[in-house]
Amino acid sequence: MPDEFTLPEARAVLEAIRSLAPDDLRLPLTQADCMTLLDAGIEIKDRDRGLIDFPTTIDDQLAYWCWMVGESEIAWWHLRDAGFAGRTPITPATQ
Repeated sequence: MPDEFTLPEARAVLEAIRSLAPDDLRLPLTQADCMTLLDAGIEIKDRDRGLIDFPTTIDDQLAYWCWMVGESEIAWWHLRDAGFAGRTPITPATQ
């Protein structure tokens, strides 16, 4: 399990987990899904909303790739101290 994820790594891990998750990553996240996510190095921010973060570094700043159940792919990021309110769309410059 990596300490940090590149965007392609985060997207690949999410796809693998979504296809193999014991409870299909539905809301609220089940204990089994949470264990699968945690074992992969993913942080669970809100179990009821299905909000998860993948640790990364962007422009030498600690950040997260951010995904929430219902979103088709990881399309957001935020600084680690910004939280959900700081979510910003991923752009080519971010990747």
